[in-house]
Amino acid sequence: MQFSDEDIEQLRPRVRFKVCYEVGFLCPDVDDIVQETLTRFFVAAKDDKVRNTAAPGAFLNGICRNVISEYRRRAQRDERMPETVPEPAGKGLQDADLFEMREAIASGLEQLSPRDRRILRAYYLDEKSKEEILKVTGMTDENFRVVLCRAKERFRNIYLEQTKHRGL
Repeated sequence: MQFSDEDIEQLRPRVRFKVCYEVGFLCPDVDDIVQETLTRFFVAAKDDKVRNTAAPGAFLNGICRNVISEYRRRAQRDERMPETVPEPAGKGLQDADLFEMREAIASGLEQLSPRDRRILRAYYLDEKSKEEILKVTGMTDENFRVVLCRAKERFRNIYLEQTKHRGL
């Protein structure tokens, strides 16, 4: 399979557009990728490895995809490993603030109905699974979701009201 200079000049812009589309138009290595693609294509054509000589575009497209994949793998391999960033110091609460928060939570739970208190305590504080809570309370799944949602909303309102008055 022989190619004239005219054939090469028709292939180059098409390959260049495909490469630019895949790796980005601002990539500094576009010309190198195009040149490598065309080189591999011409070597394969010279060695009669192109099956369909009437339509070599698909073969060229495959070569182009392979060269782009190799370029991406090489670029990822050559990148420096990210530096391990030390974790910032914990921004924990002061003991006094933590005590006031626990007091507000306990007070907020006490203001809820016994059922809401029992559900919130079991689900969040005791970390029981939904299935365990359903077994103990005899609720259905739908009923549990509604009760949990409403209990959280009631507790949120009580807690926000308490923290607003305390200035937390």
